[in-house]
This record gives sequence, structure tokens and C-alpha cells, in this order.
Amino acid sequence: MRFFLALSLILAAHPTLGAGPNPSGPIDGIYIHLADTGVLTDCRTGKRVTVAMEADNTALERAYLAGTAQPGAPLWVSLLGHIENRPRQEGSGREEVLVVDRFARVEQGRGCARHAELSSARWRLVRLEGQPVSAAGTPPFLQFSPEQGRLTGSTGCNRLNGEYRGWGPSGFTVLPLATTRMACPGTQAEQETRFLDALSRATHRIQAGTSLELLANGLPVARFEAEQLR
Repeated sequence: MRFFLALSLILAAHPTLGAGPNPSGPIDGIYIHLADTGVLTDCRTGKRVTVAMEADNTALERAYLAGTAQPGAPLWVSLLGHIENRPRQEGSGREEVLVVDRFARVEQGRGCARHAELSSARWRLVRLEGQPVSAAGTPPFLQFSPEQGRLTGSTGCNRLNGEYRGWGPSGFTVLPLATTRMACPGTQAEQETRFLDALSRATHRIQAGTSLELLANGLPVARFEAEQLR
């Protein structure tokens, strides 16, 4: 409850990504550049947006490539920017993109200052490999015990438990997990397999606002939202 009160005060005092036609303003977030595409997760809201390849984006890309030893690794950035709603580069429809008006700086070993701690919540899975999670059955979730380096949860059908390792603000890997062996019907069985595979491949995490996103070498594999914050 304290976290939500503090987060509400923060959001009221600062403009946020995706809140309508925004003028240029200060933004700090976690940036990833991979395969000629840049994506930023806003530290205040956890919103993920593609970065437009124009304006001061070149300076941001150059600083990122100089500041990371591993392609696709998350890096904290600070900049002035604004959101525009544009036609999608691929496919139909429109999407919001971030235009970097002026790049400020990057900083290694730094994460978002405002986020739900791993141990403070039950993390409900909301997206898996970019797709919404099936509404059928029990929602998959994770709970973390950082002191013991352990995690527990549910695949949506079976219980799971095991160990994980985290280092710095973004390093993350899950050790082989144990699960119960109940038979899962149809889509639940398929989703369980994909969920366990995503956890086994995770290499980094991004914590921002009330969201937690797991990445595998720069690509998002699982996204969670915090529930039951303590």
C-alpha cells in the first residue's frame, strides 16, 4: 500500500509516456538496442516504447554501444523526449514511439529508482513472448525470496519452485525448476511449456513501476505485473 501511495505521488508530479500528446520532457528509463531497433522502458510507469531513429537517437545509440559489453543488455539512460502516435513500421495500425529530442547520459550498474521490489509482491504473468496470457485457468505467477535466492509460483496448472540468481540491477537467471506433475488440459499445457522455457532462457530483468520484464539476450520473453504488494 505504501508503494502505491508513493508511486501515485510520483506520477502526479511528472509527465509520463503515453499520457497523450506530450511536449518534450525529461525521461529516465531502461534502454535496449538490438538488431537496429531501440526500445525504452519508462522508469515511472513500466511502459515500453520503440525509439524513433531520428533527432538525437544517434547519440543515444552511440552511448549505449560504448556503455554495454553485451548486445541486448539493459542500460539506464536519461534524455529529453516526447511521444508521437505514428503508423506502424510493420503491419497495420498505429503505435506510440519515443522521439529523443536531446540525449543526456547513460549509467552502468543503475536501475530504475522507482519499482516494486521482487520480494514485495506476487508477480502475475500478463504476456508471454509478446502475446497476452490465456485467461483460462489459474493465472501463472511467481514469488521471490531474494535472501534465499528462491522462487515459487504456478504455471497456471502446476506448482513450481527452485532457485534463481540476480546480480546488479538487471542480471537474472533461473536454475532448473521443479514442478508438480498434474496433467494440464489443451492450451494450459502448451502455455506451461512456453512459460517454463521462457524462465530457463532469461538472462536479464527490467523492473519499472509495478512491472517486471524478463529478457533473453535483449528480447522480451515474459512480462509480469505486481499484485498483493506488502
